[in-house]
Amino acid sequence: MAIRDAGLRPIFANQAFTDFYGYSLEEILAGRAQDILPGPTRVLLEETVAPVMGTGRSWEGEYAIRTASGRLCPVWGRFDPVLDDSGRLTHVISIMRDASARRRLRNALTQSERHLRFLTENTRDCLFRQRLVDKRFDYISPAVESITGHPPKDFYEVPGLFEQLVPAEWTGVLDLWWTELLDGVCRHEYEFPLIHRDGSMRWINQRITLHADSPGSPRAIEGILSDATARHEAQRKLAVARYSLNFIANSTSDIFFRMAVPDGTYDYISPSVERFSGYTPHEMMSHPLFVREMIHPDWRGYFSEVWDEMCRGVVRPEYLFQFVKKSGEVRWARQRLVLHRDENGIPVAVEGMASDATEYMNTVEALKKSEARFRALFEDSPISLWEEDLTRLKAHFDSLREQGVTDFRRHFADHPEDLARCASLVEVVAVNRATLNLLRAGSREELLGQLDKVLTESSMQAFTEEMVVLASGGYEYSGEITHRTLDGEILWVMVHFSVPPEYRQTLSRVIVSLQDVTPRKRAEQALAESEERYRALVENAQEGVAVVRDGAVVFVNHAMARMLNTPCEQLKTFDPMDLIHPDDQAWVRGSLAAYLAGRGDGPGAPLRVVGADGRAVWVTLSLKPIRWNGARARLIILTDVTGHKLLEAELRAAHAEMESRVKRRTAELSEANARLTAEAEERRQARERILSLTRQLLHAQENERQRIARDLHDNVAQDLSSIVLNMETLFDGLAEVDGVLQRRTDAVAEVVRGAIAAVREIAYGLRPPALDQLGLIRALKNHCGEIAGRTGLDVAFQAVGTEDMVLDFDAEINVYRMVQEALNNTARHARADRVSVRLVRSHPELFVRVEDNGQGFDVVSRMADAAAEKRMGLRSMEERARLLGGTVEIQSLTGTGTRIVFRIPLETTKRSAQAWNS
Repeated sequence: MAIRDAGLRPIFANQAFTDFYGYSLEEILAGRAQDILPGPTRVLLEETVAPVMGTGRSWEGEYAIRTASGRLCPVWGRFDPVLDDSGRLTHVISIMRDASARRRLRNALTQSERHLRFLTENTRDCLFRQRLVDKRFDYISPAVESITGHPPKDFYEVPGLFEQLVPAEWTGVLDLWWTELLDGVCRHEYEFPLIHRDGSMRWINQRITLHADSPGSPRAIEGILSDATARHEAQRKLAVARYSLNFIANSTSDIFFRMAVPDGTYDYISPSVERFSGYTPHEMMSHPLFVREMIHPDWRGYFSEVWDEMCRGVVRPEYLFQFVKKSGEVRWARQRLVLHRDENGIPVAVEGMASDATEYMNTVEALKKSEARFRALFEDSPISLWEEDLTRLKAHFDSLREQGVTDFRRHFADHPEDLARCASLVEVVAVNRATLNLLRAGSREELLGQLDKVLTESSMQAFTEEMVVLASGGYEYSGEITHRTLDGEILWVMVHFSVPPEYRQTLSRVIVSLQDVTPRKRAEQALAESEERYRALVENAQEGVAVVRDGAVVFVNHAMARMLNTPCEQLKTFDPMDLIHPDDQAWVRGSLAAYLAGRGDGPGAPLRVVGADGRAVWVTLSLKPIRWNGARARLIILTDVTGHKLLEAELRAAHAEMESRVKRRTAELSEANARLTAEAEERRQARERILSLTRQLLHAQENERQRIARDLHDNVAQDLSSIVLNMETLFDGLAEVDGVLQRRTDAVAEVVRGAIAAVREIAYGLRPPALDQLGLIRALKNHCGEIAGRTGLDVAFQAVGTEDMVLDFDAEINVYRMVQEALNNTARHARADRVSVRLVRSHPELFVRVEDNGQGFDVVSRMADAAAEKRMGLRSMEERARLLGGTVEIQSLTGTGTRIVFRIPLETTKRSAQAWNS
């Protein structure tokens, strides 16, 4: 390696350079160039390398040199320019290798290459060579000025200048280091402070190499000088940060830890683990994978899975699991990890932070419930609502911004085809029933499949505005547009879209509402058409009327002229505020300013106006926006209330009397309220008695059904069976029986057998024996099979989570009767070919769902008809569910099938049974 001047003459060379040539640097400089460099090499350096250095670029390639032995040796060389702050070439650093022996030289030159690469990439570092005998510099680069504030010439002129810049307390240290260098001892790297020329304290990092002469006596040092002030400051801040981190680790409720992989021992765990888990750090570090014992049993499989992943070098962004505190309390934990590997890429440790996530998980559960409530509100809202996902549209806007688009209004005007692309990127997630009703659509699929019919020209204009708002960073837009229903009717709607704050980064949820304003728009149109008739009415009104447009009075009726005793034409020349009494002008101006800003309705209190004769008239002022000759204007109506003001005194006198009456009336109302409260309590008790009576009636009904079923089975069916037996043995012992008589006897026996079957079917319907013998689930399954066999319906039955479910008999019979009634209704009225019965036990409730694919019905009207016709099917289901503390929900629309869902609380079945038996 050599450092050369701008003319490529070496001014410094390391030992490898001189050994390669076989000459010392002084001999190289004193010798003839043609003796050392062949002609082609000199031409290459002068015509190729030197011009490249002048441009500030590096050059590398092969050329030949002549060694001291006279042998031509091919070499590979690299030349890197060193420029000053002005970009002028000051030095060239060259590296030379034997082209035939690169591998042998690589290890020897690795350290030199590292330092040289650092030099070439960090021009702020200072290169220098200093003699030990007199401390004079053979060379020091211009970068020294940026480090010390002194130019190179100061160091050339003043030997030992560095010692003068060092603080007094460091002088002894530098003297010691210099003595070591004179003795041939080199530490290679030194750090010390010095005082910059501007008076500030700087830290210097110095990396040097000690050079000796042939006898081995130290001659000089050469090296690199760097400004280490920023690093020292960073180290100071790092120490402060470490102190803060230790403070946080010792005081926060979160846990910081480091664990070895794969043995699972803790290298460190913060003291907060005791507050977190109840275990001390010593207990946690007592044996490998102690944390496994803390994991909740349901989550140990998960722990084994993620531990195997970590041992393989796979780390998830976050871990969420349950653990058991020392006290036995079950909590949620959230954990984030960083994986550390050795030089071979093998995982050796994980560092991380764990925090208590119990409140977070409770919040997540609450959010799920909130989402369900939102869905219910969304679906049942009387306003048309659309939920849209604009994630892909957001990505498209981001792409346009990356392409340099800033004015999206101009962009969409210049590229209308991009609007069509934006429309294709809008994903409609859901629409509510009000939307389908508004646009006359039978289903969501029908509406979305014909959206092109809904959109009109004004719809597309509003869509363009929405896209401009969203692309420009806005989150809300509203306006009035037209839509076309699927049957062709044009509607005016107020459209409003907004992005909830939590979705503004992704636009994954946008809520759009449509409100039908067609009646208002039609009224506005009718109002515009009647403007002339309205003007005629105004001119003949008793109130003072004026029209102000653009701050000027353009119309005054005769009533106002009479009120102010001023001609109409003269009133048109006045500023309306000049007519206000001076004492009222201040508050009237403030009220008008608020009105014009949209924050009020204008002056509401009476005010005084002054006419040409100076007489003050009390008036009320009303302001209305109108259109006058096709332009926007404001209608001012003044009503003379001077007479009313005279009545105010009388009203104040009457007010005291009114207050007295109000107090008396309040006392009477309090007494009436007490009576109403007592009556309400009586009504509540009456409802409780009715409910108790209903339970007793249903219980008596079931008991009566059981008695009748038992009598039919034990008596009637047995008697009929005896008749059949006697009929079959009637002619036993007779040698010959008349054929006609035999056939009649057989026919009678067959009729009796049919009666037996009918009696048994009636008895089964009155009190299904399977319910007592097999339990609710198998009884319902058998009943579904009987319905399928009797009606031809495809009946699917499924029970989930009911294996160990125990219900009292009263609960079972009520559930059985509700399902029985629902299936009977399906078989009689639904015109369905498929019905499903599903029981799901989901603590703390039992869900029973009966769903068919029949013709459906309007629930509200059917319930009203049932009440009017005194049909008890649906009402009996509701009553039985209510007696069990549950509910029944009937969902049906004409043409969409029917779903009946019973929700029965499991914990109340015993209480309901007690009430039933009471």
